Amino acid sequence: MTPTNNRLYYNCKPILSMPALSRALGVSEPMLRELASTADSRYRCADEIEKPDGSIRQTFDAHLPLKNVHARIKTKIFYRVAFPDYLTGSLKGQDYKTNASLHAGARIVICEDIGNFFPSTKAQVVFDIWRYFFGFADDVADCLTWLTTKDEALPQGAITSSYLANLAFWREEPSVQAYFVRLGVTYSRYVDDLAISSKRFITANEKTSLVSTVYGMFASRGYKPKRRKHELRTNKGQMFVTKLLINERPALTKKERSAIRAAVFQLERQVRDGSTGTTVKKDYQRTLGRVSKLARFHQKHGEELKQAMYALRPFIFTKCR
Repeated sequence: MTPTNNRLYYNCKPILSMPALSRALGVSEPMLRELASTADSRYRCADEIEKPDGSIRQTFDAHLPLKNVHARIKTKIFYRVAFPDYLTGSLKGQDYKTNASLHAGARIVICEDIGNFFPSTKAQVVFDIWRYFFGFADDVADCLTWLTTKDEALPQGAITSSYLANLAFWREEPSVQAYFVRLGVTYSRYVDDLAISSKRFITANEKTSLVSTVYGMFASRGYKPKRRKHELRTNKGQMFVTKLLINERPALTKKERSAIRAAVFQLERQVRDGSTGTTVKKDYQRTLGRVSKLARFHQKHGEELKQAMYALRPFIFTKCR
């Protein structure tokens, strides 16, 4: 499936003064300036995850009232951006399944990952978005930059960060994607995961050229590829995009489907054995989420397991009272 909507644009008049920004967001100008000057201290660490390479990924949540301002920026500004179909991360109507669907049935797929994407999205990149993509005045762009960054970088987890992440390559990405279309190649980006695929045979030189084009786009904004995540797969074996099989259509692997089925059976065994307590309730909720995921890609199998889960519910929640 080839993206049909390839345009990226802001369909409102630019905000050309701080009073105009205040009116647009419904927040007083002194409050905006105060929050912008103190934004770095207005976040809490929501989660810390150790990645396979030993580094730590932190996600953040803004404290009130900064969080409310972020919500207003989202609805009053970002909701007025028309995003192209090849951007699939954290946007309404787009998700990892949509992203994988664009590459289903390909002959070859190349996947790339941007290293430390959010910490590497520096304030100057964010300012460039506000000043030149949106066309806002310098002082407005400056204020919005400090409202939406933490320690001069994009805080992963903040309400506004996913939208800014999608705009990080606003200068280069449309022309890169259009160039790939002319080559008969499909391009998509799911936040920091990029996929390039083709339904025709492509030569080794073409592959090198495609990857070099993407790496050049990274470098233009100050990013580096996570080279250990570079993958090139063909339809002679299993191909993956955003962890979904795409050989024919987006699907879960047999291993993952079997693991979900085993989790349901394990839950049934716990109920038969008379297990009680909050642990069983948590296991139920976690397993139901996995079954719902299965049903998105394998409806018949997923619905059968959903019925099994619904049959267990009265026993589990009665025992957990």
